[in-house]
Amino acid sequence: MQGQAVENPHSIIRAFSLCESMKWNHLPVAGGLYDQHPDLIDGFRYMFSKRAEYEEIRRKQEEAKNKRGMGRNPGGSRPAGRRGR
Repeated sequence: MQGQAVENPHSIIRAFSLCESMKWNHLPVAGGLYDQHPDLIDGFRYMFSKRAEYEEIRRKQEEAKNKRGMGRNPGGSRPAGRRGR
């Protein structure tokens, strides 16, 4: 079931996912994440997942761009060894 959405995940999974997305900077304490409406938490999880998908696409595009550019001479310089006449 890897990579597939799970409908109505357990609240522990919701909290874990949200904390992990925020790199554990905001722990779920009373008055914090625990006291938020589940729709808000689900909305945050959705936005984090969409942002992660977008960042992955951009990363792959950048890698492909870098790979295409690796075969070229940097700065348009000529190969060493021969000088123009």
